[in-house]
Amino acid sequence: MTSVDSVAPTAFSEILADLARGAVDREIADVNPFEQVRAVAAAGFGRLRLPVERGGAGSSLRELFAAIIDVAEADPTVAHIYRTHFWLTEDFLSESGPTADRLLRLVADGNVFGNATSERGGRPAGSQDFSTTLTQDGDSYRLNGEKFYTTGTLFADFVCVWAADGATPTAVVVPTDRAGVQILDDWDGFGQRRTGSGTTLFTDVLVRPDEIVRRADSDHRPPSTHGAFVQLYLHAIVAGILRTVVSDAKALVTSRTRTFSHANSPDPVDDPTLQQVVGELASFAFVAEATVLVAAETLDAAADSAVHGVPDARLAHEAAVAVSKTKVVLDDLGTRAATVLFEVGGASASSRAKDLDRHWRNIRTITLHNPARLKAQAVGADVLTGRPLPANGYF
Repeated sequence: MTSVDSVAPTAFSEILADLARGAVDREIADVNPFEQVRAVAAAGFGRLRLPVERGGAGSSLRELFAAIIDVAEADPTVAHIYRTHFWLTEDFLSESGPTADRLLRLVADGNVFGNATSERGGRPAGSQDFSTTLTQDGDSYRLNGEKFYTTGTLFADFVCVWAADGATPTAVVVPTDRAGVQILDDWDGFGQRRTGSGTTLFTDVLVRPDEIVRRADSDHRPPSTHGAFVQLYLHAIVAGILRTVVSDAKALVTSRTRTFSHANSPDPVDDPTLQQVVGELASFAFVAEATVLVAAETLDAAADSAVHGVPDARLAHEAAVAVSKTKVVLDDLGTRAATVLFEVGGASASSRAKDLDRHWRNIRTITLHNPARLKAQAVGADVLTGRPLPANGYF
């Protein structure tokens, strides 16, 4: 039984099986998972965090991250596409008022949300100095600019865009089919290739006043776990991939009909060397999943402490530290496991048809979202000097 079964309809198990059956073929053929994203949405995946009275499952964050690991095990591309959707859902849940209520109804109706935050150029990653602009046009606004790394937007019904309204960083949510929105499928990474993580263009896009969801106050940054949430999401995808690494290793060993003449056993499944490798991989996967879920519990503690959407500062800090530590370990553990996998197979393990290299490519691409060395340095500074972690979306 998968973790999703406890927080979603039983039919979700069948959807996960369908995702897994076609994942390798889609990856090899470079096919976008449009149907799969919609199937997952129809099953209620995107509504897991909504309270029951709002049409959701009322899942805790630990339960949500367990479900993300399940989906990532089946297809890490589909899991990654939902990253912004769940981040925004958390944001909407922390707010009150008609705009938040409207957006939560859209989530309840099965709509999928994407992101348009990052921009190419010389500005530091993680800053809120945007070249994309929001300008007044009568009673409404016009949005103009170019974004990159817009993961999930190709598959989304709505997109959250950060832009500069004068000197004020401002977030708006608009439909992806609105006039002036152009989504380019130009992401060319060697991993997570079909996540729609390329360019989105905005040309005189109409923005209504009630579509403005947040204005940043540079002089006041209340405690938040949004950065920790979006970072832990990536680690959950890695944990899901490592589950598949284990199942692929098992399939490799049990399907082998011959071994080396100098092997420790004529039967690969009885070879102590291969048993040790598979045991290491299973242990890696266990530790990855356990670490992600423990970190998710710190996010739950912070979320439960929130007053008017603002969590307790100490608990928010503890969550950010826990998620940062998770990255420092999982980046190395994940890529190591994806390499060790090949030690249970001969040269045939490099067959393109098996596509086993996808695990390393996908994990390495995920780890590149932010540098583990900077995370380790920030954690070390916190331990030694008590210096706060950086106040941006990477923590």
